[in-house]
Amino acid sequence: MKPVLDQNIVPQKSARPAAGHVAERARWSFSMRFWRQLEYFGVGDMPPGWFVSLFERMSSLCGMTVEGFLKDTVIQDSVRFHTIDWNGKNVPLRRSDFDWLPNDYLANADEYPFYQFHVSKALGRVVGFFDEAGVFNVLLLDPKHNIQPSKYNDYTIIPTKSGSCNYASLTSAATEYLSRCSSHSCSIRSGFSEFLEKQIHVQTSGVVICKVAEEHYDRFQSLKGSIADFSLRDVIEIGLLQLEADMN
Repeated sequence: MKPVLDQNIVPQKSARPAAGHVAERARWSFSMRFWRQLEYFGVGDMPPGWFVSLFERMSSLCGMTVEGFLKDTVIQDSVRFHTIDWNGKNVPLRRSDFDWLPNDYLANADEYPFYQFHVSKALGRVVGFFDEAGVFNVLLLDPKHNIQPSKYNDYTIIPTKSGSCNYASLTSAATEYLSRCSSHSCSIRSGFSEFLEKQIHVQTSGVVICKVAEEHYDRFQSLKGSIADFSLRDVIEIGLLQLEADMN
């Protein structure tokens, strides 16, 4: 027999957290699709240990539900979680400066407020917002506490250095050289531009990055300067052939 419910009892819906369309009982998850490095918000001079601390903080938050976190002010205070006070003293940015965001997010401060939480008291903050799926989108990493200067650091804005990877530097340099070509009908220009666009959006393969002793680097540069069409790829390919011959 099925239980009979009292018709006078109306099930109550649980309150939704006031941070955009955050899914109920969904655990924290992060997206880096809108992350950028800006002046005062670079990570190029941060040591590896800082990134380990960042990942540990994100990992600990991923173990919590968004709904539970937003209802627990004690936990929020423990990670300094709060909205950004754009009118605070010496705040170097305004919400409008995040102009790479889709306007549906940027122009809707009530539904998509920007928050911060800290990596630790000494290691800075993470700035972002919850999207309609309840995912926390990271906008900035703030290792120097610049997004919300405080009396603790005398409201000082501390310079940072933007980081880059070798592949990004290469594509950036290639793009810069392409921009110097004034002929839009150039087949080489258009073909290489198309190649770059494809490569930026796919995982690169066939790339080897290694550090060699200075004496070997100097020897390579010397050979490279004296032999036409000689490259590091040639060295690797010749070395592999020699290794295979030795093994046989």
